[in-house]
Amino acid sequence: SAGAGISIDGTTRAISINSSGCNSGQVLQWSGTNWQCATVSGGGGGISGVTGTAPITVTNGTTSPVVSVSVGTTAGTVAAGNDSRFGNATSIGGVPVAAATPASGQVLGFDGSNWVGVTPATGVSSILTGAGLTGGPITAMGTIAIADGGVDTRHLADRSVTFAKLAPNGCTANQVPQFNGTSWVCATVASAAPDNGCPGALFGSTCLLNWDNTQSTNFQTAAQTCANLGGDICTESQMWPIAVGNWQNQYLVTTILNSPHWSASFADDDGNAWPGATGGVGDNHSANSSYGYPCCGGARPPSARVPVRVSASGVRYTDIHDINDTNFAGAVGYCAALGSDICSDSQNFVLRFDGLLASKTWSNSHADNDASLYNSINGGTDDNTSPASRYGFACCPSLRPLSLTCPVARTAGVCALSVNNVTNATFSVAARACAAQGGDLCSMSQSAVLRVAGVLTAAKVWTNSHSDNDGANAAVAVGSSMPDNPDLNDPAAYACCLN
Repeated sequence: SAGAGISIDGTTRAISINSSGCNSGQVLQWSGTNWQCATVSGGGGGISGVTGTAPITVTNGTTSPVVSVSVGTTAGTVAAGNDSRFGNATSIGGVPVAAATPASGQVLGFDGSNWVGVTPATGVSSILTGAGLTGGPITAMGTIAIADGGVDTRHLADRSVTFAKLAPNGCTANQVPQFNGTSWVCATVASAAPDNGCPGALFGSTCLLNWDNTQSTNFQTAAQTCANLGGDICTESQMWPIAVGNWQNQYLVTTILNSPHWSASFADDDGNAWPGATGGVGDNHSANSSYGYPCCGGARPPSARVPVRVSASGVRYTDIHDINDTNFAGAVGYCAALGSDICSDSQNFVLRFDGLLASKTWSNSHADNDASLYNSINGGTDDNTSPASRYGFACCPSLRPLSLTCPVARTAGVCALSVNNVTNATFSVAARACAAQGGDLCSMSQSAVLRVAGVLTAAKVWTNSHSDNDGANAAVAVGSSMPDNPDLNDPAAYACCLN
């Protein structure tokens, strides 16, 4: 619908306004019900005057105002684009700008108090490597690393090296690093009660673990008893200091053994010349004979004054006296004073093979040279030697470690480094193979234990006393097919022991 002065065509919907219907200044307005003429609230007014505040000025403010801005370089004027005041800021963010003129290339930087001119850091052109480093100089790309041997005491902090960083350097159990005046070496520190290496009683160099003078023990039982103690039946040279008194004068020397007894080499008393060692067992006795026995073991501590030397083939020895001038007791005593025993037949063979022996030579089984077949061992000693004979000799230390441990699992108490249970080795091959392992051929008593244990069952076996099978009586040790006075070039089996 339309109000007064307004008409709407019902067909075309055209709106018509009568010229006399609306007053001057009115507009068409919807009232909510119809269109009508209305005066807009606030409309129709005009500007009555214009004023300005410096640097803005106004002229003709109440008629035809002209508004202007004062442009200049002094206070109260608006700065133009070339105004020098644009280059003389005195503060930024409330922080003063230093008045000093910056140098060429400097940039604005904050020094903690003011904005000042600062020279920016330039790019790295080269990296050098100092002491202990390698890889420099680097001018583009590269890798810096620690040079071989580059870390020395300068690069290690005090108390920074742990025990885990230290290599053993060849030291054995309980040794310490010690300076010898030239370099650091492994050393055994002497204690108030030094370890003599013997878990039993020590007589000279004879470490006696146990003994039995009753005439009630066969060879194999004696051998097994000593093996169970971690030792072996004593050699004839080890027995001499504690047995000879029974033959000569028991009141002048320590006499432990006072009756016939087994030795590690079966106690063959050739020509009944050796009661001072074996107590008078006789020649060619049975392995089932009932005798006494002594057990020896232990290991002598190393001495800086008496170094252990090693031959080309591996035999360890403390001294060699290569002159035919010493009886058996003298050789025993001298070697004992060095913490050693007279070397075995097999050790003497290797020392002679390595060119270190030329004289006739005692062995720890009294150097029996049956039918002169064993010159390559003893250099040509007599058949049925006598303690009064005069020969040369070599001294060999115990091969057991001071800890008395075995580097392999023991077999029935015997520390056998290896067992070759095939009859394929000459005496020379067997003796040198054991020396190369740091051992010696097992003794007849040790071989007897290994045979009963079922690990050394060959019909012929080499031992460190050349396996003399007296009248086939020692088969429990050397095998049933080993002859009396065997040929050293015949093949046989063998085992290597720490003696």
